[in-house]
Amino acid sequence: EPANDAAALVPEDLVGHTGTASDLLPRLRALCGQREVMVRLPRPPRVASLWERLRSEGHAGDAQGGPTFGDARERAPYRRVDRRPLGDVVDELQSVGSEANENTDQHREVGIYAANVPIENILPEFAELLRPISTGVAHHLRSAFGPQVPGTPSLYLGAGSQRTPLHFDPTENLTIVLQGTKLFRLFPPSASSQLQPRGGMLAAAACWTAGVVPAVYSDFDAWMAASGRPAAADVVVRAGEVLYLPPGWWHAVAGSAEPNVTVVFGYAPSEAKGARYFQRLRLPFL
Repeated sequence: EPANDAAALVPEDLVGHTGTASDLLPRLRALCGQREVMVRLPRPPRVASLWERLRSEGHAGDAQGGPTFGDARERAPYRRVDRRPLGDVVDELQSVGSEANENTDQHREVGIYAANVPIENILPEFAELLRPISTGVAHHLRSAFGPQVPGTPSLYLGAGSQRTPLHFDPTENLTIVLQGTKLFRLFPPSASSQLQPRGGMLAAAACWTAGVVPAVYSDFDAWMAASGRPAAADVVVRAGEVLYLPPGWWHAVAGSAEPNVTVVFGYAPSEAKGARYFQRLRLPFL
């Protein structure tokens, strides 16, 4: 759940609020608006199968929401991408967010989501702004984790209630929301058999050969109140709060209608906690 001592990690001057002097988006544009970032594009509209329609019949779910960025049905869930200057990304997200705040019936859907952007390498100016957070995480929590995942901390910048498909990570993650909110719909590892994980023996063999543990995706619609769905826990992470997510916990994520800014630190599971990546068999003659 959101950390109680988040104030020790997130200075007040790095918590933004849309439309106020603390809004982080104008600061992002001023610092590194000229830098290009990879953005995800929404997946094509999905037609529910007959089985999915039968399962959801009579259950008024909350499937209506923003577009989903990523398609678990694909071998590469995030293959629909583009490159944009960060300033253009900020402009579009601010436009979508302002329309959402007008409380009208017609809203333009957001068409991009800047996700998993390596901050240190791609946005060095923003990395300097976040240095108090990085230093605080290293001081207070670093000893609890294994090696830091390359490319983290990473930036997630969205609006329009954008969604990420259901998946779990093999890493320990710290999610820090700096502006807007994020809703995490969580399922425990014990629910895996009911969540239609994608992959199979071929994917498992490839992972074993490479000696890595990947994220695992599911095309199960976590937002549909379907019969037989495992019990979920919904956690809302607000600006200035931190969520610790253990490895193996399934999560589908939805952002706020207003622009949302999130930073994620990822770590390999700590061996001190008994968690280890699987290792390939090493034969003596290799």
